[in-house]
Amino acid sequence: MTKGMVIIGAGECGGRAALALRELGYDGPVTLVGDEPHLPYERPPLSKDAMVADAPLLKAIASEAVLAERSIRHIHSVQAVAIVREAHVVRRSGGCVLGDHNQLLAAGSVARQLPLPGHCGR
Repeated sequence: MTKGMVIIGAGECGGRAALALRELGYDGPVTLVGDEPHLPYERPPLSKDAMVADAPLLKAIASEAVLAERSIRHIHSVQAVAIVREAHVVRRSGGCVLGDHNQLLAAGSVARQLPLPGHCGR
């Protein structure tokens, strides 16, 4: 049996990696783990048009139905908090463990917040 793949980061890169695995014929389990509550999505371009257009803020790369059809398990709203490479284990927030998997890191980034008075950072 093929060892599974856990993709840490369910943004655009992680979502596209999961779909590419299936397109390339990978038949093992694929699990996409992300801390955001929504489906993998394309980031909008940073332009004046994006700020004034009526385009949706998030454009999903694939629907839940497409992910299910391709046997891609999407776990959202949780973080991967530890990776034990030698044991092929990913520990998630809440204590759950995804074991016996290869891992692909697609964890994006968070912009640094400026320490300015009156700034509404996270």
